[in-house]
Amino acid sequence: MRMPSEMEIIVVDDEPVMRQMLGRALARFGYSVTQCSSGEGAIREVENREGGALLVLDYAMPQINGAEVCQKIRSHEHPGVAQTPIILLTAFGGEERELECFKAGADDFVSKPVNLPVLKARIETHLRLALMRAQLQAQNRQLEEWRMIREFDMEAAGLVQQAMIPRKLPEIDGWKFALRCEPLIEVGGDSYDALTLPDGGLLIWIADATGHGVSAALVTVLIKLLFRHALEEVAQPAAAIERVNREFMEIFKGHSFLTVACLVLHPGEGRIRSAGAGHPPVIVVRKGGSVETLPSSAPPVGLLLPGSLQEREAVLEPGDALLMLTDGVYGVCDPEGNRYSFARLAQSLSGTQAREPEELIAAVLAQARTFSKDGPCDDDVALIAMRHELGQKKNES
Repeated sequence: MRMPSEMEIIVVDDEPVMRQMLGRALARFGYSVTQCSSGEGAIREVENREGGALLVLDYAMPQINGAEVCQKIRSHEHPGVAQTPIILLTAFGGEERELECFKAGADDFVSKPVNLPVLKARIETHLRLALMRAQLQAQNRQLEEWRMIREFDMEAAGLVQQAMIPRKLPEIDGWKFALRCEPLIEVGGDSYDALTLPDGGLLIWIADATGHGVSAALVTVLIKLLFRHALEEVAQPAAAIERVNREFMEIFKGHSFLTVACLVLHPGEGRIRSAGAGHPPVIVVRKGGSVETLPSSAPPVGLLLPGSLQEREAVLEPGDALLMLTDGVYGVCDPEGNRYSFARLAQSLSGTQAREPEELIAAVLAQARTFSKDGPCDDDVALIAMRHELGQKKNES
């Protein structure tokens, strides 16, 4: 499509004298002008330019009149042709004729005898409108190209992040595990991982980076590397978090932070030691239905001061379960704007027997959805559930 400044003015009138007079006058104004004697010819001329023309079109013509030409052009399959600016010339005044012209698709009309300065002003107006439309279309094309590139990048980032986040935890006799990670968009800031320790224990961590999207997802990749690096030197939850925090602060200089909870499971004893930095408490659901929490009062990683972490300890007897989660699980609101809370979540688990890990995760998410009446979630969600099995000899993920 030619730019509006390059548009040709097509003067269409079956009367030669009027056609030539308008053509010469518009040429003197500096326009490139083509003259046409019929409606059929006008349509062909517009089609040949595919949107690079403006019609000055007489209404009263034989065979097909100006209104019919407008209708044919507006219904054309080529978008550039269909959007051709059209100014109708008519010697018939009155509201009824004006409405007919506009309903047919004319952009404007000028009464005969033609006032040339008025016609020139109308042409300039519609050339400016055509220019703005062309600029908008160009911007829309750029936005569409950007959207397609972004969707491709997000899809690729999502695949990379999915590959980095484990689908199951290592198998341990007598224990069952379940995992759930649901980013708000293709990629998110919630993540988790587990590493087998030399003594047979299992270190598990869950983290929630600030923000959403690719930037948060990149932080989750970094945290996984930092935890693996930390475990080359330390194997206790508080020490591991402090080591991660030190390297994290060296990288981000206090401009980013994340919450994290970390625990070490000694499967033979059922004993766990946990620590957290700005993260929701670890929840223990006892076989008899009581609920305990292992909280943390330390600030998030990126703001954490050395020595501020405290470790908590608990023993999971056969039949007991444990839940680690991010705050997106209970960050939903009901239709009145009341926010679900960690206290509500913990209370919903009280008085029930410890469930299978998958059932425990499903129950927690169902409670949140019920509270919000299936309203939209505005945060990433991640959960890890485990259960000490009675006589169970193999982990089932």
